[in-house]
Parts: sequence; C-alpha cells; structure tokens
Amino acid sequence: MSGKITFVGAGPGAPDLITIRGAEALKQAGLVVYAGSLVNEKLLELAEHAELVNSAKLALEEVLELLVSGFRAGKKVVRLHTGDPAMYGAVSEQYRELDRLGIPYDVVPGVSSAFAAAAALKTEYTMPGLSMSVIMTRDAGRTPVPEKEELSSLAAHDCTMCIFLSVGEMHELVEKLLAAGRVPSTPAAVVYRASWENEKIVRGTLADIAEKVEAAGIKRQAMIVVGDVLNKEQGGLSRLYDKNFTHGCRASAGSAVFQGKCAVFGMTSAAVAKAVEIAAGLENADVFVSEKYADMVPEKRRVVYPAGRSAKALADAWGKYRGFVMVMAAGIVVRHIAPLCRSKTCDPAVVVCDERGDYAVSLLSGHLGGANRLASEVARITGGRAVVTTASDVRGSMAFDELASRLHYRVVNPGAILKVSAHILENNPVEVKMPRALFDQYYADDSRFIFAGESADISVAVPGTDTVLRMVPFRFSLGIGCRKGTSCGEIGKAVNVVLERYGISMDAVAVVASADVKAQEKGLFDFVEKYRKELRFFTAEQLNAVPVPNPSKHAMEHLGIHSVSEASALLGAGEGGTLLAEKTVFDAVTVALAKLRE
Repeated sequence: MSGKITFVGAGPGAPDLITIRGAEALKQAGLVVYAGSLVNEKLLELAEHAELVNSAKLALEEVLELLVSGFRAGKKVVRLHTGDPAMYGAVSEQYRELDRLGIPYDVVPGVSSAFAAAAALKTEYTMPGLSMSVIMTRDAGRTPVPEKEELSSLAAHDCTMCIFLSVGEMHELVEKLLAAGRVPSTPAAVVYRASWENEKIVRGTLADIAEKVEAAGIKRQAMIVVGDVLNKEQGGLSRLYDKNFTHGCRASAGSAVFQGKCAVFGMTSAAVAKAVEIAAGLENADVFVSEKYADMVPEKRRVVYPAGRSAKALADAWGKYRGFVMVMAAGIVVRHIAPLCRSKTCDPAVVVCDERGDYAVSLLSGHLGGANRLASEVARITGGRAVVTTASDVRGSMAFDELASRLHYRVVNPGAILKVSAHILENNPVEVKMPRALFDQYYADDSRFIFAGESADISVAVPGTDTVLRMVPFRFSLGIGCRKGTSCGEIGKAVNVVLERYGISMDAVAVVASADVKAQEKGLFDFVEKYRKELRFFTAEQLNAVPVPNPSKHAMEHLGIHSVSEASALLGAGEGGTLLAEKTVFDAVTVALAKLRE
C-alpha cells in the first residue's frame, strides 16, 4: 500500500500563520520530518498521531530515506519546511529524487518570512512612484551565487530588495549596496524572527543600519529590506481604487453597468469554475449548479438543482432574476429559453459565455433588459470580448430603449420602438423632446436627432407620420432601516450611495418607507423633510407578510420583523412593485430600493 508525501510551508514562525491546508496535512500525518532549527515546534502539536523526526542534523540521503520508506509503508508523510518551500528551502533536490523514483508528492505553499517582514514593518514592497518591482535574493556566503546575481549587480536596479540569510555580514553587505550606487540615505530595515514572540525590528538607512543591527545583537534569522518603500508616506496613489480606472472587478465611474441580480449557470466543471469567477465579479449574482459540482461554489452564492434538471432550474428562476449568464453552448440556451420568452419589455437579459471566457454574447433583451451591458461586464471580468449585434450599437448610436433601461424610463408604447429605430437606421431624422442635458450627452453630435423641446418625459417623433415613441421616468420607493438616534446626515449619505450606484436621481423617489417602530426617529423625519418626500410606516405584521431575498435575523430578534428596508421598499412601491436594489448595509443604516408599477 502506498502512502502520500506532502511538502508543507510552515510559515514564518507564528503557529497561526500556517495555511489551513498545511495544518490539515499535519493533523492527518503519520510521519512528520521537520526543519527543527527554524520551524515553530508548536505546530507539531497539530500532528497528534505522527512520528516526529527533526531533520536539522540529517543529511539529504537520510531525509529521503525517511520520506520514501514512510511512503512505501502507506503513511501520510509531511516534510515541514520553514516559510515557503520555494524560497531557499533546499527542496529541489528532494523533488528530483522523488521524481526519479516515480513517487508522487504534493506541495502546500507557506507564508514567506519576506512577507511576514512586510507585515511587521507595515509597508508594501510595491508603491507607485517609489518601486514597482521586488528583488528577493541573498548575499554570497558559503553558498556562492552566480556572478550576474551578485548584490553589486542587482542593487543597481534601485528597486525594493528583500535579502535573505545575510544579516551575519551586515557591514560587508552595506558596502556592496553602496558600491552598486545606492545612496547612504536609502532606507533599510532588519526584521529578526518575523512573527515570532521575540520579533525585533531595526530601522535605519544604509549609513547606519549595520551599526544598529550590531548593537541589537542580531546575527541570524533576520530579513533585510532595502528601498524607498520603507518611507511609505512618500508613495503615490495606486490606480487600483481610482474611480475612473476600470479593471476586471469594477467598471469606471460613469460607465454603463448592468443593474440587478443575475443567475449564472454552468453545466461542466470548467463551466462552473468560470461561472464562479463571473459571479464574484458581478457581485450580485447566484450560481446555479447541479449536485455533482455543488462543492465548487461558495455557499452564499450556491443554488443547487438535481442532475439533468437544468432546464427546469432555469424555468423556475425566470422572472426572479434580471439577468442570466449561461456558460454553455448557445444552442442549448436557445432551446431552453424559447418557451420562456414573452416580449422585449419584460424578458430578462441573457448572455452566453464559453468556458474559457473568450466571448460574452448578448443573446436576449440587449437594450431594455440590459444584455448588452451585461455582456460587456462579463467580458471585463473574464478578459474576453463582448459580442453585441444590435444595429444601433454596431453603428455607434444610443438606442432609445437602451436609454430607457439605463436611465430608468418606462416605454409607454413599446410597439413604436421598432418603427422609430428602423427610421433612424435608414439615416432619417427624428424630432426629440427630452431633458436638454440628456440630449446634449447622447444625441447632439448626430444630425439625425433634432431637439424639439425641453421635457421631463421623452418623446421621439417620426416627421410626417403619427409615430411617436413615448417614455416616462419610473418612480421609486426607498426602504430605510436605521439604528436609534441615527442622524439625517447619516441616512442621506447611505441613500446617496445607493442612488448613485443605480444612476437614479432623488427626484425620482416618490416615497420613503420604514417600520412603524421607527416612527419616533428624528433623523428619518428630518431626511424626508429635507427632500420633501412622502413618509410611510408599516406594521410588523405587514412587513412580515412580504417575501424578501435577505431576511434579517437581527431585526427578527430585536424587533420581531424579518425585514425592514426591503419589505418597506416593496410595500411603499405598492401592488406590482419590484425590488430594484436589495438592501445595502451601512454602519447604522440599511437601504433598499423598489420600482413602482406605473
């Protein structure tokens, strides 16, 4: 019977910095061969049933004999290395011999002392304006380094350096760095036994760090960090969180995004993995998965259906989600959704994506449903390409049903969309009444669109005919929950975040609603007075009768109400109202948004 060999990174020292996978391997081990000089022995307490062997005084051949004999005896063997095995772990020779013998093994990474040192120093090794690269190296000692990798060569790059196994010769090391062109004022730090209970930090510059380290009595087991990032207050701002910078998890501010909850389907292991990636990027999304692949999906997003019942799962979800992303062949999707489609005014967005995420195809409800925007978001997440075939988008103009979807207008006469669109696509003019600012933003540069007057509503007339497309703004209900004593300002900040996220003006809010137990909250009354909104309260009985997607255990325990903000928003919207924004939880406020049925 064959066993199993696992190389595990023990982390930098603190026993709670080992990975969960590494700790689990120790718990299951029958034999642990550990680097006793550097591994925290508290970790060995996890291996309650294992034989423990300290490898500090063993030669390579002796270590390999232990690993191989343990494997052949059917044991679960853990080779426990300090930090991460990939950094100066002397593991490659062990890997090579096991490969030669045809013995399989796994490797579990660990937290390197380089990163434990960064945590101790409370710094980042890469900072805009200071250094965007890190060199991890060691000085030549009893173990030589290639000539091109000597400190005198590497230090000339002037980026952050993490220098292992070299603190015993600090004076010589500093001389090499200075000879390479580093200036004496270059910040430097030494972290002794990072994350251990006796961790020690010495800070300075190349001008004085050697003397400070000598005075501190540090001779080994220390990480040397050199670079301007140690003066973190001089670093620039990363573009990662710049509101105008887009990446796979966030669109830039002001860009059109899909709004509403999505269902993401995958039918194979590769498709489910891609579905999980897409759902995480969309954030407000569930992953529908068969029982076979349920463990691949985080519990908070997982909706499980019986094997072979994907069509029924899709049919049951239809009408409950505003968007569907189908990671599968387009033909399967077409056959599944054909019986479910009703009209362009109410069908949800449907996007088809391949398992690699190369293409995201807008399949159904490109404009009103928002599938074109959803396809763009999916492509942004996967790094693929959005495929949009609607004529107006191909020709670069904003379709009016797309405008309605983005800006929350209701199309009064959907039958006119096709006539107006066909007229425009033949390069014929139309007369438009709408808010002037919107016209200037979307249509002023196109001679086919003639501004015919300012109007809160939107009308698009085909000259010489009785065809007029009419659109009116939707109105919304705000559901608000708040802690006792919450101020008007706190409520206003929370509401503004939600409205801005969905591109909705406060003017479009028709009613503010909450639970009647909040009827004494001055901040709530000040808020509705400030914005001149109607305020409605609902009883616990009324609120508890409304099904909501996110019931609150806290509200039920303290107020006897399963939902304040979501249920209030729906009740405030009246019969036929639909939840547009599920509750967003702030420090002292919860906010939800429902669309009134017109």
